[in-house]
Amino acid sequence: IERIGASAAGKNGMLINFELKPLGEIIPWGKPDNLGLHWFGLTDGQYWMHAGCSTLLEYSEHARRAGTDRYCSYQIAKILEDTTEMLPSILDPVPKDLVKYISAGSGRAWRQTSDTWLERNSEADDDGQVWELLDRAQLLLTGRVLDSSYLSPSASILMWSDETDVHIEWDNEDKLIEGELAWSAARGSFRLPRTTFVEEVRGFHARFFEQMTSRIEQVAAGALHPDIHVDLPGLIAENNQRRHEASQALEKRAQTCWDEIRAAILEISADPPSGTT
Repeated sequence: IERIGASAAGKNGMLINFELKPLGEIIPWGKPDNLGLHWFGLTDGQYWMHAGCSTLLEYSEHARRAGTDRYCSYQIAKILEDTTEMLPSILDPVPKDLVKYISAGSGRAWRQTSDTWLERNSEADDDGQVWELLDRAQLLLTGRVLDSSYLSPSASILMWSDETDVHIEWDNEDKLIEGELAWSAARGSFRLPRTTFVEEVRGFHARFFEQMTSRIEQVAAGALHPDIHVDLPGLIAENNQRRHEASQALEKRAQTCWDEIRAAILEISADPPSGTT
């Protein structure tokens, strides 16, 4: 497992990276007689993350031989939306006594404990209290797991912070294509100072919206096929709104119910299997 402390995003470059697909290669949405593209569709491309010596959301050589692109191929707006939504939770420091439950490494024992506890108690859960308790415990992960359910297979990427660093951890050893690893980064972790993380996110936002503004200018100049309908005022308005939302996310802080999470975790951990003491 790679565990690196760094004052920069990684040896290979910026933390969040992307490439917009050329306008002429973007497939318009809709039926042949009613083709169109909106802001989300115009963000089509590839994106990936540099985490020390590892590259996240990069397919393995086996996967590429099987036909994938090198990096995650999707609308860049998705990782923008997800990281923007996650930022307040990522930057809300996890209390020291709860770190052992969230970390991808030390947290495995806790996840096994909670899975066993659920199996043991779920059948007798007539009033839903078991699931309610588990839901409270799992609030620990809320806003700290990067959504990749739209990918097949998905990628497991966790991001959280303590008082000084943001931690990025991944475990993709069970993510397979034709029986072999789907992602080039199988398991590892990386940390960077909180201030550096914020700078990297700001940099990603700046690069992305600069390129999207340029893209919209190209659309306004007639770069798309005339049969493809676009709402130009709508594109401009949404781009400005998205830029504002991304900027505001860096100023927000989550109000995580740490006491509630702690109490639920301790209650589950303290419940021994039947027949034990």
